[in-house]
Amino acid sequence: MASDGKKRILIMDDDHSLLEALRQMLEQHDHDVHTVDNAKEAVAKVAETDYDIVMADYRMPGEDGIWFMKNAKLKRTTKVLLCTAYANREVIKQMFELGASGYLIKPFDEEEVLRNLEFHGV
Repeated sequence: MASDGKKRILIMDDDHSLLEALRQMLEQHDHDVHTVDNAKEAVAKVAETDYDIVMADYRMPGEDGIWFMKNAKLKRTTKVLLCTAYANREVIKQMFELGASGYLIKPFDEEEVLRNLEFHGV
């Protein structure tokens, strides 16, 4: 958690308009938000910064959300939410087995995002 009480959130998605919309919305709710558009950069970010939550897309060019979960050195207290339009039970099962604690199916709205973050203690 950020020292000033704000929650630190990392959003990993290759959709730049979604990244920007989520960043703006979450900053309006007083969160410290970082964004990346690929899994390799997300792995580097979680290695250097402690996040309260990572919102991770599954399908992206290059490495995907499963690769991120296998390679990220996440703190035990960091929650991961899968955020995907690719609602496949096997993918969701794999993400959960690798430590994800929830998921959002795109498209989602602000209320749904905030409800999920609150449920996960963010």
